[in-house]
Amino acid sequence: MKALGGSAGLLLLAALSGCRGEKPPAALPQPAAFAACQTCHRTTPGAAALGPSLAGLADRRAGSLPGYGYSPAMQKLEGGWDEPRLTAFLLDPDNVVPGTRMAFAGLENRKQAAEVARYVLSLPGE
Repeated sequence: MKALGGSAGLLLLAALSGCRGEKPPAALPQPAAFAACQTCHRTTPGAAALGPSLAGLADRRAGSLPGYGYSPAMQKLEGGWDEPRLTAFLLDPDNVVPGTRMAFAGLENRKQAAEVARYVLSLPGE
């Protein structure tokens, strides 16, 4: 029994030691088209500007960042952001979330919108 406990303890220590010092995955490189977003959004946790921080967007429900005053339409949006939904929103925000407060007509190029969506969804949260 002691040998089993000792072996299990060693296995646990080995598993935990592999986790020490690991960094969360790095964000993808920032695409040039993201420049349109930087006027109102920041990419670091807690750094809201005119718009909410985009850090950790993939890990939270739409319209739910604490401390930011979202439109009722954004607060009522079900679910979170994935690449297809965010790409569509970046192309035509008013059509995807009617009543959004985001004062942006949208990106004109689907490829650029998808690149921005992938980048934003890769931003780590806190």
